[in-house]
Amino acid sequence: MNPKDKYTLSEWAQLFVLATVAIETDDNTAVQNWVIQHSDTHGLPRPSGNDIKHLIEEALQFLEKFSENHIDNMYNR
Repeated sequence: MNPKDKYTLSEWAQLFVLATVAIETDDNTAVQNWVIQHSDTHGLPRPSGNDIKHLIEEALQFLEKFSENHIDNMYNR
């Protein structure tokens, strides 16, 4: 399955914002609601167990790497 078939870039951006808010507020509810809504809408399985926590961690790791790459690119142009 190609992720582009299930999520738009705007939807991914929304998830990343929700993940950062979840870490700042220690409340995963908005991320969980987002994943459940999109899972239902796109015919995907609902999250279970530690899926939400793992998803938030992955989103933040991606953002950290993006930040590192951006800063490196700015210094090494």
